[in-house]
Amino acid sequence: MATFPAPLTFAGCLGGGLLLQQLLALPVYDGRWVPALQTAGGLLATAGLLLSLASLGLFARERTTILPSGAASRLVVHGPYRYSRNPMYVSLVAAYVGLAMYLRAPWALPLMALPLLQLERVMIPFEESRMHALFGQAYLDYRARVRRWL
Repeated sequence: MATFPAPLTFAGCLGGGLLLQQLLALPVYDGRWVPALQTAGGLLATAGLLLSLASLGLFARERTTILPSGAASRLVVHGPYRYSRNPMYVSLVAAYVGLAMYLRAPWALPLMALPLLQLERVMIPFEESRMHALFGQAYLDYRARVRRWL
């Protein structure tokens, strides 16, 4: 599978949004509610980071790969994987939106469509076909009871 790693795609789009906003002098939100919005953004970004760390820690404890191209040794269905088949991707979205809010970068939000398209059209279908090939009916049962996102 030849694709750019999802975390780098998210980071690149966020950085690109910040750069465009700066270069084009695009307007940003202002007002007395900015500190509250930045606090909410910081909390959302932190929640995304914590979800990512919890998911990565769970994979480490289960001794299975986190790499989409790697061969998974186990089907992880507990922890955050009880609620989402892709909590690491949910964490990337939360961190992206939270950082955009914290950094007052609303123009980065439309660019988030690019990594989301990459996930929906390339990464997740590839990963789901690998999981089905590796775990068969157990994966299909898991997929039937747990949503892709939330």
